[in-house]
Amino acid sequence: MGRDYQRIQGNRWVLPRNLYRQTLYAIRDYPRIKDEYEALLHGSPADLDGQPKGNLPGDPTAVTAVKAERLHNQIKAVDDAKKVVPPEYMKGIWKNILYGCPYPLDAGRATYARWKSRFIYEVAKNRFFM
Repeated sequence: MGRDYQRIQGNRWVLPRNLYRQTLYAIRDYPRIKDEYEALLHGSPADLDGQPKGNLPGDPTAVTAVKAERLHNQIKAVDDAKKVVPPEYMKGIWKNILYGCPYPLDAGRATYARWKSRFIYEVAKNRFFM
């Protein structure tokens, strides 16, 4: 994926290094979380271990509801942050973060870097990392 570089100079949305990386990985995990949430909504069966008194929790519905709520909050944090960035830049930023693709040539590199910093900051704020 290349280097996870955070612009420092002229950046109003600077995060501490560990928080920046934690937020990047949360964004990169978005597709998996979304798939897991969809599978949970469509009622994937619980894993049974075959034992008579297995290790299932006492209330599997409540456990599923709590897990669905947690996943929904993680998805919502990224989706809400996407609304802050103009749509013409979001596609390039998304591909850059998830796949390491270079920014498109339709705007300056500094413009994309500025909006990327803002997007990552918003995700960190929405996920209550700060």
